[in-house]
Amino acid sequence: MNRKTFLQTSLGFLIGSQAFSKPKNKRKLCFNTLACPDWSLREVFENAQKYGFKAIEIRGIKGDVDILNSPAFEPSKLSEIKRMSKDFDVKILNLNSSVVLHEYESEKRNKNLDTAEKYIDLAQELGCPFIRVFPDKFPKEKSKEFALDTIKSNYETLIDYCKGSKVKVLLDAHGDLVWSEDLLKMMQGFDKKHIGLIWDFFNMHLITKESPQKMYETLKNYIEIVQIKDGFFKPNNTYEYTLTGKGEAPIAEILRIIESEKYKGFISFEWEKRWHPELPNPEEALPKFVEFMKNSF
Repeated sequence: MNRKTFLQTSLGFLIGSQAFSKPKNKRKLCFNTLACPDWSLREVFENAQKYGFKAIEIRGIKGDVDILNSPAFEPSKLSEIKRMSKDFDVKILNLNSSVVLHEYESEKRNKNLDTAEKYIDLAQELGCPFIRVFPDKFPKEKSKEFALDTIKSNYETLIDYCKGSKVKVLLDAHGDLVWSEDLLKMMQGFDKKHIGLIWDFFNMHLITKESPQKMYETLKNYIEIVQIKDGFFKPNNTYEYTLTGKGEAPIAEILRIIESEKYKGFISFEWEKRWHPELPNPEEALPKFVEFMKNSF
């Protein structure tokens, strides 16, 4: 074989092998700052870039769970935050509030809605597309129907407040509103421009035992963020968290489902170090998550 023929043959083989090679993993990865309660906001951005994340969900910075009370988010700091986001190429994906929508007594209801509106304003200022609220509890003294109507009414108030902004208010399946059919009914009837869901399989399955396929098929039209955590499901709706890939959560199945459906949003790692200080540090947990996501089928 002469040199010309060799080069032509080699080039043809290279092109052919690339055509049949495994497609490049393009998963968009995010993490929640629950993972790193000791980091400053700059450290969050720095480490997100270092470990290969393209976005962050903000759920507290250092001692402040509610970032409306955090010195890091004072009005004079917002331009600096936007610069850091751009410089590190890390998007602020979601502002996670502690707002609950089940309150029906005027004072508690108004307090929660006022807080949510401040989060919407902050998200709009930062160019952040989402805030998170909890549907949360069904008050024991009221019927389920009353609770669902209350949650839906309060949600509608926030949706109306969003009009004219680019912000969506995401419901995080939490508390008593975790069944996929209940969540679907909650979302139906609203203009999709300002609504959405965070799909937290682990939290939902802990109570409902529903399969990933059931959840996704029911809720896929509303899912904006897919949230991942791993662990073991214990008796009496308890659990034990583990590093990614070390538990029994069907993460590979979830990935297959969302990718077969051409899901284009972020996959967000929720590592609850803030609530569970005994968990491994973020310097271990975050790279493990990225490694798992890069090497999974």
